Amino acid sequence: MTTEATEDADTKDTTTTTMDLTSLGNSLENDILNNNGTTTTNEKENNGSIIYSDDELDVMRKVKQRLIEEDGLSYVNPKFLAYTVIVSKSRLDDSLDKYRKFLKATSKSDMKIVESDEEMWNDPSVESFLHEKYCPCGVDNDGRQIMWINGGDNAITEEMEKTSIRAGILYTMAIHSDNKSLREGITFVIDTSKQGLKPKIGNESRVQKINQSYPLRPQAIYLAGSSMATRIFINGLIKIASLFTKQKILSRIKFVTIEQAIDCVPKESAPTYVGGMAGHIEDVVQWTKDRLQVLPIPEL
Repeated sequence: MTTEATEDADTKDTTTTTMDLTSLGNSLENDILNNNGTTTTNEKENNGSIIYSDDELDVMRKVKQRLIEEDGLSYVNPKFLAYTVIVSKSRLDDSLDKYRKFLKATSKSDMKIVESDEEMWNDPSVESFLHEKYCPCGVDNDGRQIMWINGGDNAITEEMEKTSIRAGILYTMAIHSDNKSLREGITFVIDTSKQGLKPKIGNESRVQKINQSYPLRPQAIYLAGSSMATRIFINGLIKIASLFTKQKILSRIKFVTIEQAIDCVPKESAPTYVGGMAGHIEDVVQWTKDRLQVLPIPEL
């Protein structure tokens, strides 16, 4: 998942930016409200490896059945399904809505299903895309994974949209492949400093909608690297967006400098390009593969 955020504060971009900010808040609203800081019995008993409860497996089976019978899906990725159900707090309707919302967005790029892990890794460009767009990190001060995206130096072309989706799915599942991150949420940092330097190629809105459709349960969202003028402009838009989105959700979104973003996480967990130690992760591709190996396949 990458973020092609609008960074220009020109008048022509005001409507689009307002809609994007409101969409971001709305897309996170249920995820954050579902995570009210409580700890379930299952979480208390299992703070290490992931073990699916009977209730979670029951919801997964029901969601899969409805996706096949009602939506005509030929395949449902079991790991992505498990991830979606758990970040939706095992609520059947919410889980189904989030899976459908994601497929609705990816279908605009001719991705009708979440493919198997093997099919996604078979994309010859997915590994290079992970290296370019994703920055390996460690955990935050509470032991949850950090998802830090720098956006890369180049815009995502139409030909690369499927690759970007595959890489995004693999990395997102990997980030959530420990019990704490899966059940409690993550810290989400988006480096926007390069966004204004990229030429617009016409597919930015479609790519952004895909990125906003991932089921997530962030504890904090830091948009880092915006200029002072842009930050003032966007902070003004937050007040407008608050008319449509609950303040609790918007309060999780912070506009910060790169330096402030670094201060929000342990130095050893921050990515190397900002002076951190990347959680001692040397290869983001191998780390992603290793993490996915320990994410259990649910028995459906």
